[in-house]
Amino acid sequence: MWPVHTTAGAAMRDPGFPMHDQLLAILNALEDGIFISDLSGHPLWVNRASLAQLDCSEEHLLASDVYQLEAEGVFSPSVTRFVIDERRPVSVVHRYRGKDYLVNGRLFSINGGEPDAVLVQTHNLDQDILTSRSPDTTQALLDYVMHQLKHIRQEQVARTGETPLSSSPIYRRCLELIERAAASDTTVLLSGETGVGKSYLVNRLHQYSARSERPLIHVNCAAIPEALLEAELFGHERGAFTGANRNGRVGYVALAEGGTLFLDEIGDLPLTLQPKLLQLLQERLYHPLGGKPCKADIRLVAATNADLEQRVAEGLFRADLYYRLNIVPIRVPPLRERREDILPLARHVLATIAARQNRPMHLEHDALRALMRYDWPGNVRELENLLERMSVICPTPGISARDLTLDLGDDAASPLLAETDPSAPLPERLADIEYRAIREALDESGSTRKAAMRLGVTQSWLMRRLKRYAVECQ
Repeated sequence: MWPVHTTAGAAMRDPGFPMHDQLLAILNALEDGIFISDLSGHPLWVNRASLAQLDCSEEHLLASDVYQLEAEGVFSPSVTRFVIDERRPVSVVHRYRGKDYLVNGRLFSINGGEPDAVLVQTHNLDQDILTSRSPDTTQALLDYVMHQLKHIRQEQVARTGETPLSSSPIYRRCLELIERAAASDTTVLLSGETGVGKSYLVNRLHQYSARSERPLIHVNCAAIPEALLEAELFGHERGAFTGANRNGRVGYVALAEGGTLFLDEIGDLPLTLQPKLLQLLQERLYHPLGGKPCKADIRLVAATNADLEQRVAEGLFRADLYYRLNIVPIRVPPLRERREDILPLARHVLATIAARQNRPMHLEHDALRALMRYDWPGNVRELENLLERMSVICPTPGISARDLTLDLGDDAASPLLAETDPSAPLPERLADIEYRAIREALDESGSTRKAAMRLGVTQSWLMRRLKRYAVECQ
């Protein structure tokens, strides 16, 4: 455990590097919040501005970690956690206690070697607006945000060459559509159940696009009260309505200028606001409350877990807006339709958790079989949450089926009997069953020799099938 000190009015644990009084004075004089943690999420040092921004006592902050603080709502979400989990720079625009912040997080090395800590800088965007309310100041604010994000976006683009963790033909088709759509500015509508990874695909779409160096602004339409959503989206001028910020505010559309605006849970957008979004899509115009019309240079992406056609039929969603959004529809398949991805994805998630917690963990064979038999109503998010829970409650490195306590039911189907396309020719359906059997044998056996024995075939026969199905062996 890091020893705790209080120095020059800021809280810190001894981070293992010299913190001279001059450096502390400079960091504490900054208006930006500075938060440093180790790779386990334990705070090492925090400056005065960061303490002032957080609704948390100094003692509780240092006695906790970012996972606990996020669960308590002190960080929502925790950029530190994102950086630790994904091992890459992360930047978000976040609203906290009525103020907008640009939060940048990145790995760094305390002693000049491998990264062993996380640095998070929090900049109050509303503070920039206080200096002036002129259009020039607003543009200067946007330019500042773009400059802060540019380097991080470039690093994210460099990572897009990584092959997604998928052997599923249906999910790979989905990824191909994302990459094709990224080449244009066409509006994209992603649909799929909760937890299938729509946000991940939007990030990938943005990173592949020509707008990758500009911001990606994520707005959850279901999380913002209906009375505030218009002001949050389009911004407002001073005194535009009772209770409005006296200095006005920049909306999410303006913050997304030059980049991508992602409207999640678009099916929950109020009917009263839908004509204004339609105008934004058709004319690239929007009206800040109490202000003049503004031009918008954005790419709009929407996502929903609702049946928008049904909502149109019920009169809850405008048909003209639906058709404007549905130019490039992409359905994200649930995890139960891409069972060949379950085990590789589970191993990847568990390896990430194990690296973060610095402890060995693995899934036993009976646990692997249980994961394959389960239907995953919560999809990828449920799988991630399950493995996170297992990492906490399992005392041994091996996770068994008994630890998982999944409700498989009496009718849990074998993955080999999962439905194939009933309209496909019989040879294609048989090939799909063969492919699934080979994947299951490889995942559970760990080698082609053992997999061939398990399947009752020769190793040379199995190698020919692997080549036919383009299955990679480790």
